[in-house]
Amino acid sequence: MADIKLGDFLSEGKILRTKLAECNNWVTNIVYAVNDDCIEIDIGLEKDYIENIIMVGDTMRCKYTIDSLEYSLVGWVTRIKADYPQSITIRVHQVETFENKRSSYRYDVYLSSVIKLNKTDSKGIFAILVNISKNGLAFIVREDIGKLLGISDLEMKDIKVFVDIYVSPEKLFTIEGVIMRMSSREKGIEYGIQVVDMDLDSERILNNFIIELENKDKEFYNKRGGFWSKNSKFNKE
Repeated sequence: MADIKLGDFLSEGKILRTKLAECNNWVTNIVYAVNDDCIEIDIGLEKDYIENIIMVGDTMRCKYTIDSLEYSLVGWVTRIKADYPQSITIRVHQVETFENKRSSYRYDVYLSSVIKLNKTDSKGIFAILVNISKNGLAFIVREDIGKLLGISDLEMKDIKVFVDIYVSPEKLFTIEGVIMRMSSREKGIEYGIQVVDMDLDSERILNNFIIELENKDKEFYNKRGGFWSKNSKFNKE
């Protein structure tokens, strides 16, 4: 942390994803103020935070992504402002940087999905999709899918799977992908998938879904008006 100043990569009006350390849901926020060791963010006292009883002293995790890097921040809530505009102040004590090797932006989502070895299989493994882009995605399952699918560790490397993704209970699309990574999470095991193929209908549904997610971020920026709209990356003027 001593070698990295928050102002080197963050500024007022930037978008930031945050979550309480014990939560799974990432929330979209706007940075209100930055100094060397603190950030103040707009939270609107989001329902997710209220349900999990946010308090001064709670640990917050934040992430900020640019084209070449992803920043991961950990800090403590030191102030909660309930008056409009609602915000919290986070004193950051840990900053890590990672090379952003993804070819397209990943959106945080929470969607039902089913993992199968063959597209025509009638049954599969239930998973929660946690992020998605046009080229890749990640999902979390409770147990090692290799064991559940009867695949040895050696066979798991670069294995192809089919993922049925439910945008809604009535609408789904299917991608064929290659497992690129796996890592342990509190709720289970997370797998990263590189998309290698999909049919035209699935591609259309995915593209439309990505557009919806992009528009949500645009609306989030623009509804703040004034300073934050002016600084939005979606402002083309």
